[in-house]
Amino acid sequence: MEQKQSVADCMNRLYARGLTTTSGGNISLRVEEGLVLLTPSATDKGNMRPEQIAEIGMDGTNHTPHLKPSIETGMHLEIFRRHPEVKAVVHAHPPYASAFTVAERPINVRLIAESYAIVGEPVTAPYALQGTQELADKVARCLNARTCCVLMQNHGVLTVGDNLLQAFDRIEVLENTAKINVFALLLGGSNKLNLRQCRELDAQMGRPTSRYDD
Repeated sequence: MEQKQSVADCMNRLYARGLTTTSGGNISLRVEEGLVLLTPSATDKGNMRPEQIAEIGMDGTNHTPHLKPSIETGMHLEIFRRHPEVKAVVHAHPPYASAFTVAERPINVRLIAESYAIVGEPVTAPYALQGTQELADKVARCLNARTCCVLMQNHGVLTVGDNLLQAFDRIEVLENTAKINVFALLLGGSNKLNLRQCRELDAQMGRPTSRYDD
């Protein structure tokens, strides 16, 4: 129940921060081999309680049949199957970051060190209908050792982490970064981190060297 409380708290926090809507977004947590906790469908995302968190087997079995599984259950499970290192997934529709997925413009994470260090290099997944295996495959394929954040074209954002806090932090920082991109553009431009600075941050974060050409 403590782990379910953590998932519920994370969803309530996501809503309180304006990162998703009452009906949008979903969060999952790998709790043991073969079992995932997942926020359900048709439930108020701003008032989530632990008893409302579903238990889903890695084979898709709903161990809490009184709860309606999220439409994106398949996407969460596909990520966990392909990426055993991932322990938590947060998917939401933060307005600024989602606007970039609609405008088909990249979010420049090199504007401030925090963005580059925490978010890394976001990757865009081509559009696919929500709740489909096609979408699950496209998003899961985007994740790798360098990428913890996927911009879902005309849809929203997904982040992964070693735990719920890390995944939440990444989506919150990404949304803040999207805002900074917009504000910098309105102010007439920006100075970005150079290649050396990015590589220093890569080393500090223990991840592969940046592929930026500077």
